[in-house]
Amino acid sequence: MFRMIITIIFFSLLFSSCYYGVMQGAHTLGKNHITITSGVTLPAYFSAESKREAEENRVDYLETYPTADFAVGATERIDIGFSSFGYGVGPMVKYNLLNPADPTALSAMLNMNYVIPMQVMLPRLSLCAGHMFDRDLEVFAGSDVGYGPDMANIPESDDGSHDWNSVDNTFFACVRVGCKYELKPPGSPNEYRTYIPESILFQFSIPLDLSRSMILAGLAITY
Repeated sequence: MFRMIITIIFFSLLFSSCYYGVMQGAHTLGKNHITITSGVTLPAYFSAESKREAEENRVDYLETYPTADFAVGATERIDIGFSSFGYGVGPMVKYNLLNPADPTALSAMLNMNYVIPMQVMLPRLSLCAGHMFDRDLEVFAGSDVGYGPDMANIPESDDGSHDWNSVDNTFFACVRVGCKYELKPPGSPNEYRTYIPESILFQFSIPLDLSRSMILAGLAITY
């Protein structure tokens, strides 16, 4: 288990580049529950012309990127852990403002991400509301805001690599909506089948601070 965690975080540090769309629903895990989540987000521009322009001038340009989270239920209301995004990794804490036993949840999550190439901190706050339908399906919607290096506009140096010394800091924001399907809910035939993932999450995010209109489609699997 520990080796798997290190591997996921290592590859996420190498390849993750954006911060739009926390890959989590609104409900917390529950006390002593441990999860590892790995996801991928694919950007889709609203026009082929916008995509060509973004690839050519690298302005408001997002690539396909992975994310990774390791979380532990510290209490019924609070999750703590680490997440990897934006070329870095850092701690996170999530708090459910409502009764964890209720089907409806309203949560706030704070990430403090250390951006390794720039050696700066990138804070991100996420607010999310969700509702459980039966014991399997959570439908949620949320918004993420933060401040840090502008990963959508990284200048290139003469050799074509990222010029981290010229990256500006910026405020970023997005709205997101999605659903999380539990594959091993308590009491189900799959509850103790270790080879089956715990859940799968689908999500759509829309950046609010970019000049180019696009939507981000995300898929995450939790073990």
